[in-house]
Amino acid sequence: MRLTRAFAFGPFVAIALSLASVTATAQEPAGYASPFADTLSTRVFPLFAMLRTADGWAEALRDDHILQTLMADRAARIPTGTCAPSPQCLADAWLWTDADITLVQTRLRLLLDDPKLGKALVARQMRPSGRFARYAALSDADLLAAAWTETAAATNRVIAVYAKGVAPRYPVIDATIFPVASPQMADILSAHGVATAAQAKGSDLFFDPALRYAAGLLQMNERIDAGNFRPLLGGDNTATNRAIDAMNWRGKPYTALLVFGHGPEDVQSRTGVLGHIRLSIAADMFARGVAPFIIVSGGNVHPNRTPFNEAVEMKRLLVTQYGVPADRILMEPHARHTTTNLRNCARLLLAAKFPTDRPALVVSDHRTIQYIGSDMLAQRNLAEMGVQPGRLTAGPDQFTLMFTPDPAAFHVEAIDPLDP
Repeated sequence: MRLTRAFAFGPFVAIALSLASVTATAQEPAGYASPFADTLSTRVFPLFAMLRTADGWAEALRDDHILQTLMADRAARIPTGTCAPSPQCLADAWLWTDADITLVQTRLRLLLDDPKLGKALVARQMRPSGRFARYAALSDADLLAAAWTETAAATNRVIAVYAKGVAPRYPVIDATIFPVASPQMADILSAHGVATAAQAKGSDLFFDPALRYAAGLLQMNERIDAGNFRPLLGGDNTATNRAIDAMNWRGKPYTALLVFGHGPEDVQSRTGVLGHIRLSIAADMFARGVAPFIIVSGGNVHPNRTPFNEAVEMKRLLVTQYGVPADRILMEPHARHTTTNLRNCARLLLAAKFPTDRPALVVSDHRTIQYIGSDMLAQRNLAEMGVQPGRLTAGPDQFTLMFTPDPAAFHVEAIDPLDP
């Protein structure tokens, strides 16, 4: 009935209602609702989505003749036939050059001189979204410049890894699925380049062709993890999200038990051995009323390209083997490392509006707890994510650490497109 009424008023009303439902369940900081759908492209490249949707920006970018000339120049670089050295040259044509990046940065700074454009993009989108939290102390112009430079570098990184075969940070689980040295690779990249170029539209913004090319590479490589389970607080998390809203928090010292997955290395197992131990500890604590919710965190990680998702499997085991009610388990199904376990749980704790006046508890086996609380992991957080996702302090026993999330966790690390 609601759908019929929406279409009775026209497609734009239907789209607005759809986006409203998405943003209500999206993984956002308090007080921010993104005006765009929660998808693979918008998760990995949020700046592009904001430039497209912020009031006045699409028109301003299309009216900028220098950016239009750049887009035409970049299109002319795309090989129409053979090139050398092949197949690398087929991918190189789509990269942002240093000169491209500098030129775009200059034009964006000039456009930001318009106060209305600055307010629409930076004040209403970039800052409250938290997606660029690492640059929060910068001026508006410097923040936009830093975000653009980072986004261009991330686009280039996707092309380098998934078209040219450059090793990612974690090559065993994140690399291209194609043998780059095979004769077929040139045919694959040629087909992708020609198809992408043919999708050009008159309404394109300067970044759209490169965005299509990079997103297509992720799809071809079946590395679309970041777009799965979206919006995150909908779907299988809907009932838990409602239970969080309805919870009476009086007398509850901890918000949730955070359990990080342990992926197996054999193709038959769905959960690694340490995962079973961690679930046993967490289930016992839940049964004793230590916290009213459990957040299970882990993506499709080990072995490479596994169909099994750590968070999904942990929830299944908690329900079937330990009798934990399904609506007391919140899934975080994207994290691929301990660093991003912490970061993504911090995002969920804040987005789901858990109380901020008390900590959550990280729950694990005693040796992993020692590692999570170590300086080694803190340094790794900064090296790989550029932020500390929260504050860790000693827990009530050897299996726990208290964790207070920090809004800086919403910063998007686009250089890691499988879980930015």
